[in-house]
Amino acid sequence: MSNPSKFCKSFACFFFLLIFILKSSIFSTQITFSFVGDVMFHMPTINSAYSNGRYDFKNIFSYVKKYIEKSDIAFCNLETTLGGQPYTGYPQFSSPDEVLDALKFAGFDIINVANNHMLDRSVQGLKQTITKVSKYGLTYVGARLTPLEKLFKVVEVKGFKISFASFTYSTNGISTDEKHKYMFMYISKPAILSVLDEMKKASDIVIIYFHYGNEYQTRPTKEQIELAYFALDNGADMVIASHPHVLQRIELVKCGLKTKLIAYSLGNFLSNMTTSGTDEGVILDVAYHPVKGVIDVNPILTWVHRYKIGNKIAYRILPVKDFFESPDRFLTESDVRRLSQIAQKKLLQDETK
Repeated sequence: MSNPSKFCKSFACFFFLLIFILKSSIFSTQITFSFVGDVMFHMPTINSAYSNGRYDFKNIFSYVKKYIEKSDIAFCNLETTLGGQPYTGYPQFSSPDEVLDALKFAGFDIINVANNHMLDRSVQGLKQTITKVSKYGLTYVGARLTPLEKLFKVVEVKGFKISFASFTYSTNGISTDEKHKYMFMYISKPAILSVLDEMKKASDIVIIYFHYGNEYQTRPTKEQIELAYFALDNGADMVIASHPHVLQRIELVKCGLKTKLIAYSLGNFLSNMTTSGTDEGVILDVAYHPVKGVIDVNPILTWVHRYKIGNKIAYRILPVKDFFESPDRFLTESDVRRLSQIAQKKLLQDETK
């Protein structure tokens, strides 16, 4: 007959070993994110990708692909619709479906659609956009097809659930009828609070995206700051934002044992805009620990390079440091000077608040 005391001791040892393994696993786990800002397809960019009867945008992302695809989760703001032909740029965007081939090629996982251009092709265009994002095997956030669908998305990485929700300040005066108002969320404190309450119950890490701020302003407004801190105070772990089309600062915020993050504007990752600063963007790499929160931040500055191959305009997104240190034959002296200017930027604030 076996000794009950010996069995109990063995079981206790096994139990404490299991607890130790689980705790060690939690404390050694980190999740890596890459966030970028506005991905826009103006008509010159669309035309540049057309050749031999088809569109191919993948070359634009070739030099940033290695930075994006290595992350566990990569997020971008798709600031266009996939509303079909005729394809159009500003002021009402509709782009070829092949832009999704390029975003998937680059390594993106989460595609935000909540922005001021989301209704450029009306409700039907928005429905087509999120349906196509899903069809390409990507996760959309910022809209939903039915009232039964949640207002946020949850993805699982390394055993942890991560939730994303997106809000926009405007849809450029284009409204929906009553029966489609469920599809997305405008920014308001009651809406933010309601969704955060649900997200906290459903996930371990909560990420909020705001499409807000003043265009071409390099400093966040009081409203941007207030809303970002409101989200953090009510359970968000990170607030990511864009819309100003230029870069704004990144803050680390200490909340108890956890460090949280605010990125007020990630600028333009891709556009044909020419206003000062609108050619600059960033790949915001964040390492996140389930207990400690944000443990590392690495902003990789980027530049939209417009150049010519023969008589045709071409576009590519360049990591600034790489090409400033090792310019290639397509870069002029003026281009290298521009890379040098961008390389001086410092986005991350020195002190954790």
